[in-house]
Amino acid sequence: MKFLLRHLPRRGKETTRSGIMYGPFLGSGIVRLHLLPESSNNESLDFLLKNSLYPKFWIRDHANSKTERITIENSINPLIEGMNQTAFDLLMPFVFWDGKYDSSGKVAGRPAHLFSFLCPHWITEKNPEWFRITLALDDAYDAPLRVEFLNKSQIPDRTLILRSFKKIGDRWIVKEIDCRDRKTRSVTRMKITSAALGLDINNKSFEAEGLDESLSLDPKLYLPTD
Repeated sequence: MKFLLRHLPRRGKETTRSGIMYGPFLGSGIVRLHLLPESSNNESLDFLLKNSLYPKFWIRDHANSKTERITIENSINPLIEGMNQTAFDLLMPFVFWDGKYDSSGKVAGRPAHLFSFLCPHWITEKNPEWFRITLALDDAYDAPLRVEFLNKSQIPDRTLILRSFKKIGDRWIVKEIDCRDRKTRSVTRMKITSAALGLDINNKSFEAEGLDESLSLDPKLYLPTD
């Protein structure tokens, strides 16, 4: 899936960054993320994200041809400096934590089920203010409508909000999602601009040692979301 990240600060200039996300199949919990160069002066970046109770993350900087492990604690740092989106946001590993069902209700005008998850020590050591994560799951599509990172005062420091779905073929995918930061009052919007589904990609491409090999697909396979 090709995407555009658009950062909207409270003040200052808007910035953008584009890239491509790959996965073995929808819902696999494995994401390979290719960030295109910001300009001719820098190189592209590749990330590999694997979801589990203790998720794993890698980054390959093509400027120095080196693949490095990202610690689980650093997965809540922005993928791109100055933007809000993190590797943690893309995987949402809290679904593997001990959680509880809170209630049902409407979120963004849609029927949803509300769950909450206490933050483990590796989260609170990095961010002592965070206490709990809440998830609003769409009743019809089982898609996250909203994720809130609550502090000890029960105020959301960060919020992920699903803005829209898109049907590609016979499958529904997330089209736009906002990542809001309360302290900076900024928003980073991720928009899927086109998608190619049902592909057969070599499993080696989703291993850390496979990050040194580029992935390319026929542009004709991508279907626009607009």
